[in-house]
Amino acid sequence: MKKSKEIIALDNELLKQIETLNESIQLYQKKIKKEASTIIIEEKIKLLQKIAENEKIDLNYLKSKYLKSKELQNLNSVSVTNNNNSEELLDKVEINGVIYYYENKEKGKVFNCDYNEVGVFKSNSIILNN
Repeated sequence: MKKSKEIIALDNELLKQIETLNESIQLYQKKIKKEASTIIIEEKIKLLQKIAENEKIDLNYLKSKYLKSKELQNLNSVSVTNNNNSEELLDKVEINGVIYYYENKEKGKVFNCDYNEVGVFKSNSIILNN
């Protein structure tokens, strides 16, 4: 029995939709994996900081011993999604136990962990609002 042209067209359209969905799923899986990896690395750093503080051991020594060089490279910048759904790379800094993200440029914005603007990056230093 021959398939009608309409059924073949529907079959082809369905296959295209499945391929598109599959590509989207793979993209989201990559993003989730990268985000989870970053969170794990950050938690490792926090743990090493506490160990270094409590045991009075050099933090850089612990980092070099227990972290892979790839993990350290991944911590240099953190990606944050802004309102128009494009990704912008921000640098991360911890001041008095509080984590901030900032644009590493003259008059760059400084954000807290809730992505609220809390200061400005000027003359290679962070100036927080009062």
